[in-house]
Amino acid sequence: MNISVIMSVYKSEKPEYLDRSLQSVWDDQTCRPAQIVLIADGPLTEELDAVLAAWNEKLQDKLTICRNEINLGLTKSLNKGLRHTTGEYIARMDSDDISHPSRFEIQTRFLEENPDIAVVGGSIQEFNDSSECLNVRHYPTDPDAIRKYICKASPLAHPNVMMRREIFDSGITYDERYRTSQDIALWYDVLEKGYRISNVDDVTLYFRLADDVFKRRSRQKAMNEFKIYMRGIYRLHGLFTLAYAYPISRLIFRLLPQSLIKWIYNSPLRQGILSK
Repeated sequence: MNISVIMSVYKSEKPEYLDRSLQSVWDDQTCRPAQIVLIADGPLTEELDAVLAAWNEKLQDKLTICRNEINLGLTKSLNKGLRHTTGEYIARMDSDDISHPSRFEIQTRFLEENPDIAVVGGSIQEFNDSSECLNVRHYPTDPDAIRKYICKASPLAHPNVMMRREIFDSGITYDERYRTSQDIALWYDVLEKGYRISNVDDVTLYFRLADDVFKRRSRQKAMNEFKIYMRGIYRLHGLFTLAYAYPISRLIFRLLPQSLIKWIYNSPLRQGILSK
């Protein structure tokens, strides 16, 4: 099947991470994409530009590089990149993660065998520079369960999804009101339009967990995420539902001290809540 991969890179990215990420979606794949669309979100460093130049020479017309004159953020960059995609299937990827070699083969096979599914993700293996195996995160696979689960947390790992092009042809885009958590807003839009979401249980992505990941979760991002969940729950379930308790609890959690957030995030308590 015809696959387009869409990525965005910012000047703060490490060039070796970008190079490894591109290698994982091209050299390593058992099912190579027809196209990689990469958005340079603002001016990059010389080292990052050198990586892009090397891959551009290697891939030729298989790589489309879009450059933003200034940093527009991920949401606007992804919408810009989507306009350049040609594939029937669109796969997301972040510039510091690593796709499993069988990722595209597994996900395309799943979509071919399940024509009622519009978006498919998979499990992720978390890692960092000091450890290749921190934690494996699984996501719900049943579409009906996902519709309920999204009230609690994101039912998909955004850089690990493959989506049917028809979603965007129907008029859905990343909501540019949200500079962060744009993926959760997208999943609510997808579900509201009647599309179905699923996951494969296989690990299809190695997710780089930055050492400062909890420090980067600002209060502004927490409020932005809260608004998305509250509006999304209203659209899916109406005004009278206990599901609002989840985003309210989530906001309170986000406002806790970083050390406590990190402990709860990795504790059995969080996993027990999400599994209910």
